[in-house]
Amino acid sequence: MKKSMLFIWAAILVLSAACDDSESKYTAAAPSSAVASMSPAVSLPATSPSAILLPAVSSPAAASPEASSFPLPEGTVEDMSIRAVGEHPSGQILVQPASLATRAPLGSPSCYGQETDLGWRGDYEAVWQTGDGAKPVGVFTFPADFEIIQRKSDTVKMEKHTLGDTDIFTYVPRYTDCHGLETYLFGVSGKEAFPISLKMDSERVLTRLSHLPNRSVQWKNEEMIITGGYGAGQEFISVYHFHYDPKERSMILKTTDLVSPNDIYKD
Repeated sequence: MKKSMLFIWAAILVLSAACDDSESKYTAAAPSSAVASMSPAVSLPATSPSAILLPAVSSPAAASPEASSFPLPEGTVEDMSIRAVGEHPSGQILVQPASLATRAPLGSPSCYGQETDLGWRGDYEAVWQTGDGAKPVGVFTFPADFEIIQRKSDTVKMEKHTLGDTDIFTYVPRYTDCHGLETYLFGVSGKEAFPISLKMDSERVLTRLSHLPNRSVQWKNEEMIITGGYGAGQEFISVYHFHYDPKERSMILKTTDLVSPNDIYKD
């Protein structure tokens, strides 16, 4: 009888230890599961070259290196530098971080750049800075988790073209791309800077337009010509012809040509 009781107590102790061990394993696995559920969705650039808007790729790299619970690319550092400037006699249009921004090498070659190219991510804005020491004035807020890719860390100078009384600056945040390069337009008239929209029709007004990576924005007389992006299997490329309306501060689409890729002149 005593031997039976001892056997029963021993069995109870073994089962209790097994339960404790099983519970500790589930507790240890919980953080890994929680982190996986918090992983943000990634927005990839539009694959249709005729699509006008190409959103920047979302990434946790824009978060603080100290605060982020996600692995950041090797070599990621905080970088609050001015990324682009539009020079004007009355002042400067500056593209700069609105809050935190980071920089890291791409690390591997792709159609987005070479492995030694540099990528910036964060919340960026365009501001107007006059030379009289006045506080910068906000001009434009770029999309959240904005992405910039350039070969070097130098500040990029925006190209300028004058139409009437307005100096128009073209800003392209990435120097190359798989399908199309996002292009933003800013204007300066008098001592005021402002964003220039692109009016595709009566219902569609855009803040940016994508152009073919190896075909820059063209200016002919009073016309701005943008050659749209291109992807595999696309039969034609859209070539957009705009005229500037200073009252609306907008590029108005006048005509669109459909051109065979073989007939596109490349820079």
